[in-house]
Amino acid sequence: MRTMRLVTACVALAALFLLAGTDLAVAQTSFSARPSGKIAFISEGAIEVMNADGSSRMKVCGVDNAKGRLSFSPDNKKITFSREGKDVSSLPSGEGGGHLLHDVFITYLDSARTNVNWWHRITNTLGAYQPEWSPDGSMIYCQNDANAGNVDFIIPSHQLAAIEPEGGNMEYLRKDWQRLNMIMLMPSVSPDGTKVAYAIAYSPDPNRYTVENRGIKVVAMADIMKSETEMRQPTPGLNDGVAPAWSPDGKWLAYVTASKTNAALIVIKADMTEKRTVFASTPTQSVSLAAPGWSPDSKWLTFATYGDAGSVINIIDINGQNLTAVTGAGKFSNPAWSR
Repeated sequence: MRTMRLVTACVALAALFLLAGTDLAVAQTSFSARPSGKIAFISEGAIEVMNADGSSRMKVCGVDNAKGRLSFSPDNKKITFSREGKDVSSLPSGEGGGHLLHDVFITYLDSARTNVNWWHRITNTLGAYQPEWSPDGSMIYCQNDANAGNVDFIIPSHQLAAIEPEGGNMEYLRKDWQRLNMIMLMPSVSPDGTKVAYAIAYSPDPNRYTVENRGIKVVAMADIMKSETEMRQPTPGLNDGVAPAWSPDGKWLAYVTASKTNAALIVIKADMTEKRTVFASTPTQSVSLAAPGWSPDSKWLTFATYGDAGSVINIIDINGQNLTAVTGAGKFSNPAWSR
């Protein structure tokens, strides 16, 4: 009897040690059912929507140059996205030319069944990119390159901005954006609207296009005007990240590590504890450096991987289990989950 009790205790102790590793040192989230909702993604420049299991694919926007993050409106009736162009002009002295241009648009799911060529442009700055709908639906956050319309610009000036969904005056979150050497990218606002996460880049030489990635900063909206020196210091533990995305319940931040050859999909608790690797690139599948999409229940993520055969849209739970490819290989990117 004593031997049996000892074996039982050892098994229990071993189980505790298995839960006490580094990335896996977190209580596992339980899953009772497959995820629901819709997933939008870019397919050869157009926007498609499908069920979370990959069924019932439908084109909703027939453009051929959609680029970057997609985001559903809170009522799931609209999707905001960016389109990409290119400026090939140059000055007689040789400067300029060859830089990318972006603006933010909205497409409407209710009209897509009869007309995929209906959308609405809400910016005309030529620099608005990576949009995300605010939690209450009143604003769309994005990064905006204030230098995009200048033929002779050398260094882009991507700054965090907000615009009304029907268009209008763009407002920069930083009132001193004209004086910043820091570049603020890919904003994601927490569900309660109190915090913003963004990727940091910095150009130490104002005369050359030498932008360095500096990780991810998480900051309270009330502190958005802190000094540039502080704002370009990444949040501890996030110095290797890009493309942040808050979970709908506000408990997690997902991001991708900034490596073109060995990127990984990471989640970390909102208090910057319990960091875990959900999916790491393999020799045949590399994680796309794009913001992942969260399921409405905050238990699943959708993301793209790419390899020799093309790119694939996947879903995976936040324990790093139940990886499922929901498309075959193609030219797919930037999946986003409905709310």
